[in-house]
Amino acid sequence: MFSVVGGISAFGAASAAPQKAEPAAAADVPWAVEDFSYPGAAQIEQNQQIVLRRGDGHIRLTTCEGTPDIEVKSRTGQKTYCFDVDAKQGYLALELPDVIGLWTQEHPVRATVTADGKKTTVEAEANGYQALGEGVDKGPRSVLVELRVTG
Repeated sequence: MFSVVGGISAFGAASAAPQKAEPAAAADVPWAVEDFSYPGAAQIEQNQQIVLRRGDGHIRLTTCEGTPDIEVKSRTGQKTYCFDVDAKQGYLALELPDVIGLWTQEHPVRATVTADGKKTTVEAEANGYQALGEGVDKGPRSVLVELRVTG
């Protein structure tokens, strides 16, 4: 049994037709475009003399305390730069001058360096050291421009 109050039943008030929502104008909706720029890159460059261009977020610059996944050695700047990896695949575009080598932990890494206008890609096995640039027997001064975790 139901009651009628003021000529409107409890069922009548509850069954009001839903109002159709008006769509937002396309110009009012902001675009979400990911450019994969490294957050805080300008401050990092100023403080640590390394340019972090862009990446997929799976390779991140970190302190060298503990056990970093990738450790890059350079002749200049702070000399040692460390990176954490959180996936089996990762990408980071950067500029780190005067590199001499890199240590890896559990992930193999593909490193790309430039020297004298030429790009060279080097495969670094997991849990090992790979000489780069000047670290190779009388190699040229090189800039590390890309790190890729490959497995």
